[in-house]
Amino acid sequence: MEIKQKSVLVLMDNKKFNTRRVSYDILRKITVNKAYSNIEMGNLYDNYSLDQKERKFVKSLVFGVLERQLLLDYIISLFVTKKADTETQLFLRIGLQQQLFMEVPPSAACNETVNVAKKVLDNNRAGFINAVLRNIGRNETKVREALETAPINIKYSVSECIYKQISEQYGEKTEAILKSFYEKKPLVLRINTLKITRDELIKKLTEQGVTAKAYSDTALLIEKGSGTTIDELKNGEYFVQGIGSQNAVQLLGASEGHTIIDVCACPGGKSFGAAIEMQNGGKIISLDLHENKLTLVNKGAKLLGIDIIKTKAFDSREVNEDFIGIADRVICDVPCSGLGVISAKPEIRYKSTDDFKELYKTQKRIISSAAKYLKSSGIMVYSTCTLNKHENEDIVAEFIAENGGFQLEYERTFLPFEEAGEGFYMAKIIKN
Repeated sequence: MEIKQKSVLVLMDNKKFNTRRVSYDILRKITVNKAYSNIEMGNLYDNYSLDQKERKFVKSLVFGVLERQLLLDYIISLFVTKKADTETQLFLRIGLQQQLFMEVPPSAACNETVNVAKKVLDNNRAGFINAVLRNIGRNETKVREALETAPINIKYSVSECIYKQISEQYGEKTEAILKSFYEKKPLVLRINTLKITRDELIKKLTEQGVTAKAYSDTALLIEKGSGTTIDELKNGEYFVQGIGSQNAVQLLGASEGHTIIDVCACPGGKSFGAAIEMQNGGKIISLDLHENKLTLVNKGAKLLGIDIIKTKAFDSREVNEDFIGIADRVICDVPCSGLGVISAKPEIRYKSTDDFKELYKTQKRIISSAAKYLKSSGIMVYSTCTLNKHENEDIVAEFIAENGGFQLEYERTFLPFEEAGEGFYMAKIIKN
């Protein structure tokens, strides 16, 4: 039976404790209510009265706890005789994350975490949290040795089955991949060259205190600057899009006058990128299962000044008879396990590989249906943001083997310690 906590009030009388309270509130939503971390972090500005520095602290603490959960629990287990209840364990993780991995004095990490626990839980559990955190702080050698000797999946905080799968598929590159999951990734912008040049955008961002580095003719890496500032400056001159997705659009080879079908379009980035490559000339049909998500595509296209995108709610596991043989290009970015973007979605770390098996069926159906839309000599780019070869090379190889008249011209997996920090797979398939 779950132990009830006191009502969570986000704002406390003593403001210096506010960030820990907010961090606990968010972590409890994610842990107990199964909320998504990216959504909770996206709502941080609207839901909580925090300044920029406080939001940065909360993001660092929440993501730190989520991405090191197994490692934190492993260290805690060395200092307790029985597992704590959910709320107590959350506070232990919050305190320990600050002590070990953040620039917070150990005494402040303990004291301020415990003070919040007293207001949220009760004195007995707060006292237990205080005792455990102080005991850990007194045993630096024991903790350091534990960090060095922990099993590798614990050290990098991924489920044992995900570690096993990556190890089997990538061998000696495994630890570099796992280590990269902890590394902070740069924000990447896709320049809307329909409205602005690369150099003009760099100058404009610089004037607003944002340091941007040119990665390519169409991509900027944000090296310094507030995400809030970048969001506030949005006026259709750019949108956020990872390097992997931008590479997939380039591989497509979209040109003015083409007809393109994007079978899993939301949130729309690849459709937008293709439209820009086409100089807003031609036709793009953007499909997605959920009508409400397509509203975001339409809104984004309008902001970017793109008018060649038509959206349609459709289940791309099926075949739309109206689209057979009409497409010069097909974008086939399928739902996947997301192992390439674990650093942005830490909950993926703890999934079971058994959870991926239904995805394989979905991916096979989507690539098979999407291929039917191609004209002769048409090109389909199949892509995912996972490292799992069962979802990548295996899906493509099986499709080619089972469908005559198609050939694989190119495929590549980008590892997350390459290409601006995300794992991504793409394959270029040509219809003969």
